[in-house]
Amino acid sequence: MRNVRLWKSGVGLLFDRRAEVGKPMIFRLSRPLDIDPAGRTLLDIEEIADYVRKAAGALHTAGIGPGDRFAVYKDNHFDCLLLAAAGIRIGAVPVMLSGLLPHDSVRPLLQRVEPKLLVSSRRLLTGKGSDVNALSAFTERTLCLDSGLPGALDFADLYGSSDPVPAPRRDDELMMLTHTSGTTGIPKLIMYTPAKLQGQMARLECRHLPPITFRRGDTVAMSTPYVHARAFTWIYSVLTLSPGKVLLVSDSDPQVVGPLFRQHRPTVIEGLPIDFARLEKLAEEREHNVFSSVRMFVGNFDAVRWSTIRTFLNASRHPFPLWREGYGQSETGGLGMTFITRRTANKRREEQAGPRTVGRPMPGFVQLKVVDPETFRPVRNGRPGLVLARTKARCIGYYREPERWSEKLVGEWWNTGDIGIKTRSGALKLLDREVNHTPGISWLEQEDVLVDRLPVGHDVALLPVPDGPPVPVVATPDGRLDKEQWARAVRGLPAFAEPVVIAFPDMPRTGTGKIIREELRRRFLSGAEHPGTGRWT
Repeated sequence: MRNVRLWKSGVGLLFDRRAEVGKPMIFRLSRPLDIDPAGRTLLDIEEIADYVRKAAGALHTAGIGPGDRFAVYKDNHFDCLLLAAAGIRIGAVPVMLSGLLPHDSVRPLLQRVEPKLLVSSRRLLTGKGSDVNALSAFTERTLCLDSGLPGALDFADLYGSSDPVPAPRRDDELMMLTHTSGTTGIPKLIMYTPAKLQGQMARLECRHLPPITFRRGDTVAMSTPYVHARAFTWIYSVLTLSPGKVLLVSDSDPQVVGPLFRQHRPTVIEGLPIDFARLEKLAEEREHNVFSSVRMFVGNFDAVRWSTIRTFLNASRHPFPLWREGYGQSETGGLGMTFITRRTANKRREEQAGPRTVGRPMPGFVQLKVVDPETFRPVRNGRPGLVLARTKARCIGYYREPERWSEKLVGEWWNTGDIGIKTRSGALKLLDREVNHTPGISWLEQEDVLVDRLPVGHDVALLPVPDGPPVPVVATPDGRLDKEQWARAVRGLPAFAEPVVIAFPDMPRTGTGKIIREELRRRFLSGAEHPGTGRWT
């Protein structure tokens, strides 16, 4: 199979090999790449392959070679992935850090990994009045994507240096590090090898499985953290299945996305929950409906709110649009998948019986089981318990934190830290993270119902405590909550404490848009304990 040969070549050579195939695939960008001196927004695969070769030359000239670790810490865009591919091409190991991470998280990660080179920008290195040495002190050299930063190498001066001989990593060698969301503190660094990332995580998605994978005539839009492993498995599927046009979105601001989608109507869109939430107003426009041609929406990283799913499926004019929801973790890749139709989405959330179904395990790839959190013995179908997963795609560890990795292993099984229910048909219903779980109820389900009942632009995080009702933190467009609307929203639901109301932008989120509940606890609960143990978070 051609895609197997591409996997064995390593991600750094993947763009070269795809360019050789000669299929005219066009990439349109929401803004120019930060590594492109020409400032282009229309690219073909040969031009993208050229970026990788030239960036590989720049990294090599900066002193990076086989086995060296280098950190990429920059604003989100597709060139995060290209810089990683450039390093992997010459045998180096990229450490991918989201540009949304604060210095307080980046410093300990750099200290842990000791990179030989840090690739970043002036804004991130000197942001909020920080001294550039605050981050550069943990690396031998700093390569700045802007020019003129004292003490740093200029990327423009090195870009286009001669491309060294490729040195792809072996299947069992460390190829890349990315970080977890960091919802409970300093993120962990996940270790990926070619065998795991390319040979396993990307394998299922690269198969031609209509209607749930790409077609040749598709216009595919992607909005994601391009430092995340999800971006790498996604690009494998794009380069293998060859949709006609790819729209690369670096910012889900409607003012950015709207003009791009009006000119190039997407047929498949993937994004984070926060991306879809930001674009919801755009989906309500009827005169210039940019989502009319979409046949499939894809949600990843977290479940998208029910009301948001309804809005987008109703915006599509396709006769049978689908919402594809993925369940998985960074350490394991995809564990399950489910589909929501327009008919299902148009039922109110409270009409759906019990917690939301997040997926069924992929046959032949993944096994899921639900066990008692204390004894680890399997529980009967329909009973809640801790979700364990077995998959060949499971990564090889947390970098320099083997004890945290071992804590989550149960023989061949991976402890997800989720509490769920397995149905007779094999579907998984998710209740809560174990740290937030209260027996007999799903707070995630209650959040879903509340958001479905509140107006567009509202979000809710329920913070359960051991000895009282959960505290709702309600984010609204203007930081104010209508008391009558709230009273209608909570009618018939369990008792809640008085809501804490904040403006939508003030809701603390990770680089993947997940709500940082620990930060909300620090702000509003004065250190109140969790109902769960938090042992596997």
